[in-house]
Amino acid sequence: MTSKLRVIFFDAGNTLVYPRVEELAEDLTKLGYPSTVVDFFAAERAGKRKLDEWLWPKIRQGEVPRTIDPYYWGEYLKALVERVGVPEAERLRVIRRIADGFRDITLWSRVLPETPPFLEKLRAQGYRLGVISNSIGTMEQQLQRLDLARHFETVIDSAIVGVEKPHPEIFRVALTRAGTDAAAALFVGDTNATDMGGAHLAGLRGVLIDRVGAYPNAESPRITSLPELENILQG
Repeated sequence: MTSKLRVIFFDAGNTLVYPRVEELAEDLTKLGYPSTVVDFFAAERAGKRKLDEWLWPKIRQGEVPRTIDPYYWGEYLKALVERVGVPEAERLRVIRRIADGFRDITLWSRVLPETPPFLEKLRAQGYRLGVISNSIGTMEQQLQRLDLARHFETVIDSAIVGVEKPHPEIFRVALTRAGTDAAAALFVGDTNATDMGGAHLAGLRGVLIDRVGAYPNAESPRITSLPELENILQG
């Protein structure tokens, strides 16, 4: 990476904080549909593939939606209930229950042990850090609860600014808040079309974190853990 890079923005969910999906799997199992975290990871991969199929053509045509999360979660949850064998007549009820679990911001409380020290290392190296998240208006508070907010100068939550990634407007808001331009910024996120596509539209470089193996053939630089970003920054 060129020395011009000064600011690194991160997605939040599935990048900095992860959901405790084992609890949702236990809930599904109690409902009579045995499931494990493996099923949730498979549904995540399926949802991300469907999102790419739907969203990339829109990005290439310049018709970028201001809201995309309902599409992704719809495909994710559909794939999940199909995988664990929920009958058609019960799917809507089960989907609503699992969706309510994901909407509870406190579910997103798993911070991988390597994350805080790596963020500290980036700051010590002189990088300024920020967050750009498609969320429900409470991501900054959740990052504070998890003692992560102190690492970031800016936290941009889509529900507060009124636009979601991949729309370039949310990235422009972040750049303005950070007082920098796109050429000096990098974005790290876990969703190809949403995060990498949005970053590209706004002129930022992008790095894809892919812990569940959803994007083996991604065009963007791809990592499977945050510390691997160090190799890209030094490249």
